[in-house]
Amino acid sequence: MGPGEELYVDTAPAETYRGFDLYPLLYRAPIPDVWPRPKMDRMYGVSVLICREGVAPGGPSSRVFRLQIEPIESIGSARRAAIAFAQRIIDGSVDGQTVASL
Repeated sequence: MGPGEELYVDTAPAETYRGFDLYPLLYRAPIPDVWPRPKMDRMYGVSVLICREGVAPGGPSSRVFRLQIEPIESIGSARRAAIAFAQRIIDGSVDGQTVASL
């Protein structure tokens, strides 16, 4: 996240999956230089914080993973993408990403 980016995060996990709590992290993405210009308030970058179920996020039993995709145009779609990404990481389906150390 860079300076000036707004972060949207829930105070409670959005979902629990296979013993892990999932916290979508959504932030306003930079506006792409295309025409027609998308609305700034509808462009979100996506990350997800994964931690052991019942453990407070931010400690050694949590980790943030960033989804490397184009910005998403709605907050609901961005939240769903974050949760699906976290589930794939937990299932071992994302190369180079693991929750084994949590």
